Amino acid sequence: MDKATKTVVIFLLIIGSLSLISNSVWKPFIKKESLKISDAQLQNVVNEINEMVPIFLDDITQLNSVQLEGRTIVYEYILDHGESEDILTFGQLEDMQLNEYCNSNENSYFSKVGVAVTSNYLAQNGKKLHSFTMRPSDCVGS
Repeated sequence: MDKATKTVVIFLLIIGSLSLISNSVWKPFIKKESLKISDAQLQNVVNEINEMVPIFLDDITQLNSVQLEGRTIVYEYILDHGESEDILTFGQLEDMQLNEYCNSNENSYFSKVGVAVTSNYLAQNGKKLHSFTMRPSDCVGS
């Protein structure tokens, strides 16, 4: 091996070693930027949504209001379900909303920043039909 080749090999070994040492020494001190949302930002989100309500989501579901209770966003829905109150089932709806809350690119932001979401479903007369809360701890791997 000639002198120039030895110099290049030594240089590459030194650079490689420094890189490994640098990663092992500094990596624990370098924090990934965490997702955060302040209470004020949450309140702004709630205020913006409330400026748009009522929002009709489908033939029978109306988003009536949104409130912030601590670090929980509370959605109030009114259902225009006529006489079919007895046939309403919420289990499948809960499963779908939890999947969105935990896994959807668009909707999983709140679970990632530690914000719970409550959905309250009311009849048109104000009677509470169903309520459930999704928390970050409900998401697998949280």
